[in-house]
Order: sequence, then structure tokens, then C-alpha cells
Amino acid sequence: MSRKSFVFGAIILMLMIALATMPDQSGASVNPGQLVGQLETDLASAKSNQVDVLSPKLFKEAQSALIKAKKALEKGAKLSAISQYVADGNANLKKAQEIAQVSRTVLRDTNEARNKALKVDADKLGKPFEKVENEYLKLTTAIERDNLSYAQEYAAEVQAAFRDVEIMAIKNSAIGNARIMLADADEAKVQKLVPMAYSDALQALNEADAYIGQNPYATEAISQKAAHAEFMARRMMAIRESSQKFKQMTPEASAIYVESLFGRLGQTMNTGDLRDKGVEDQFSALAGTFQIMGQTSHSLEKEKQRHQTRLASLEQQLSGLKGYSSEQEAARQKLAAERAFNEKFNKVQHFFRPDEAEVYKQGNQLVIRMRGIQFPVGQAILSSDNYTLLSKVQQAIQTFGQPTVTIEGHTDSTGSAQTNQELSQKRAEAVKTYLVANKTLPINRIRAAGYGPDRPLAPNTTPEGRAINRRIDVLVTPAKTQ
Repeated sequence: MSRKSFVFGAIILMLMIALATMPDQSGASVNPGQLVGQLETDLASAKSNQVDVLSPKLFKEAQSALIKAKKALEKGAKLSAISQYVADGNANLKKAQEIAQVSRTVLRDTNEARNKALKVDADKLGKPFEKVENEYLKLTTAIERDNLSYAQEYAAEVQAAFRDVEIMAIKNSAIGNARIMLADADEAKVQKLVPMAYSDALQALNEADAYIGQNPYATEAISQKAAHAEFMARRMMAIRESSQKFKQMTPEASAIYVESLFGRLGQTMNTGDLRDKGVEDQFSALAGTFQIMGQTSHSLEKEKQRHQTRLASLEQQLSGLKGYSSEQEAARQKLAAERAFNEKFNKVQHFFRPDEAEVYKQGNQLVIRMRGIQFPVGQAILSSDNYTLLSKVQQAIQTFGQPTVTIEGHTDSTGSAQTNQELSQKRAEAVKTYLVANKTLPINRIRAAGYGPDRPLAPNTTPEGRAINRRIDVLVTPAKTQ
């Protein structure tokens, strides 16, 4: 290359650099990339404030200008062209923000209804929400066109439509599972086999549906009615299964089968052999034993209350003493800690239904034995069906402030010991991950341990025993007070 060519090329390069950083009127260098980036940031901020729906046409035009500016920047277009696209985008965005403010005022109640619908994930309904959203965009587009009369005339209608999809979304969340179960039952023609159970399940679903329609914000009552609807749907399927089983049996085989069920229960409760009695008499004998057990449980509860009263009395006596010795102070602290633990234990017991979890004390620990947690066979995946129970476990743990927690996984003896140990560890880890992700405790305060089949609660020789042994135990150890 000649010296003359080299000098000419250097001059051209310097001119290109100068154009890319051309001073604006204030004397500062203008970076086209920064201009485009700022417009993109401003559009994102405006979208977070719903300007894209409050002034859809102008916002879309601002977005279109941004796209053109980006393409021009990529192609190395002149600064003047890029600046013009950015200027157009800023102008349209400014107008969109002004129109958005008008839309917020004119459509205040409609916007509130839309936000409520979005809060319950109505947008996930698909076409029902899309249809209402399109009608809403007609209102904001009319405002852009200075047609306020149209927006005002149809605002109430769109507001009511948003409320409808809001309630639809609430129903879908609360009773969607029960609806699916009834729909599956219809397809399987369950009504023909178990008409009474089907009718009960359908009635529970319809009652929940009607209640939500009238009381969409009664969260606790909705949860109860939805749970009842699901329970009745599961009951329907259970009765269907039993009916199909009995249908294939002779009357004698059915009677012997029921006798075997009562017999297994009688063995557990030490009622003796009741097979020489009729079904009603066997049931009465078992019910009587249950009643005695209930009375015993009641007596134990009263004894616990007397123990708590004694603890309170001792603590009061200790607090009145002057000049504690180190032994007295230690005793006082121990009594105070035990009393606090008992109060929290009593509170946590009421969090769970019997089919969800068993709560008891083990030394200085609280044990939550999760009966209701379910995993797919041979897997350690937590489905959403477990979230209600796990949220209660989370609440129970947090009742104790900042305790240390051990999640224990247990299996039955089916399969190899190593496979079961690994599976129990993974399931315990899955529960730990859920609790940490939901900010129950810091990760260093929760430990997961898998014991496989090594700590059975019942013999593994029966399906019932194996079901008992497949469990997750949560051990909560309160932090020591100084």
C-alpha cells in the first residue's frame, strides 16, 4: 500500500468516528446506541405501567420506531436516521403516556376490574379472557381517537365482563380438579354404576360453584367447600371401585371380604376373634373399643392440662424466690422453655387434619409425620397436590421462630435397600428444597436424611404396614434460649 493510500484511509476512518460521536446542541457527544437503549428502557417502564393497553395504538407505534432504530443501528445507518426513529418513538411514547392518564381516569372502575381478574390469573383462561381483553382495547383505542363517549358508554359492560372472568378464574383454581374428576366420571359413565355417590359429588360441586359466584372473596369458606367437593368426587370414585369389586363377587365372598377387613382391624385393637358375630355386631364391638380409646385419649389430654397447670404453678413459685441459685435459675429456664414448647405444640396440632399429618413430641423435638404427602411410585417429584400440606408444615416450623429442622425420608422394604435409601434421601431433599425456596428457614438450618426401610413403624408383610412405613417425618428442634 502506498503512503498516499494509507493517509487517505486514515482520514476516512477519522471522519467515520467523528460522525458516530457528533456533538448535539449542548456540545455533548451523542452515542446512537445509548439513544436506542434509553428508548427501549422507557418503553419497558411504560409497559410495566400498562401504557401498552391504556394507549395501545400509540404504544405500538413507539415500539415500531424502536425496531426501526435498532435495525438502522445494526446496519450502521447515519446518525440522523437513527436519531429520527428515536425521536419518533419518544414522541409517540409521550403521547401514549398522556392518553394513558386519560384512560386511567375515564376507565377507573373498569381498570380495577381488569387488575382483579389478572391477579387471579384470569389471563390463563385463554379465549374467555382474550375476548374481554379485546373489548377493553376497543375502549382505550376509542380514547386515543378522542371518542370518549364510546368508552364511557361501554365501560360498565366491559367491567362486568372482567368480573365474570375473574370469578371464572377463581372457580377454575378452587374447583377445577373436582370438575375434571366429574367430567372423567361422566365419560366413564360412573353415574350408572354408583348413582347416589355421583349425585352427592355433583351436588357438592354445584354448591361450591354457586357459593363462589356469590362470594368470590370469601377465601377460607371457598377453600373448605372446594375441599369438600374434591373429597366427594374422590369418594365417588372409591365407591365405584368398591362396587365393581363387589359386583364380581358372590354374596358369600362379599361377606367374607367384609369379615376379613373387620378382622384385621380387630387384631390391631385386640378385640379378639369376632367372626362368629354378624356384621352389625362386629361393627358395634369395634365401635365400643374406639369409644374406650377416645375416652383414654381424653383422659390423657386432661392429664396434660394438669401437667401444664403444675408447670405454671412451679414457675410462679420460682419467680417469687429471691436470689436464685444457679440450679434454681436453670430449673426456671427449663420450665419456661417446656411451657413455651407445650403452647406451640398445642397450637401446631390444630394446623393439620388427621389424614394430613400426625403431630407429637419426641423429647425436646416436635415431630410432624406427614401422612398425606404423595410421591409418584419410585420418584421424588413433589406435585402441586402436596403444596397445601407443605404450606401447613411451613407454618408449623415458623411457629418455633428459628429452629433447626431435619427432614427424614422413609420407605418400605420392597426393592433393594440401596435403591430405597437413595429414594428416601431424594424425597427428603425435595421437601427441603421446597421449604428453603419458600423462605421457611435458611438452608443451613434444614437437614435432609434418608433412612430407606431401616426404621419401620409397622411390619412390611402387609400392604397397610408398607403404606405406614412410606413416610416423611419433619423433626423440629427449637433454638435454645439464653
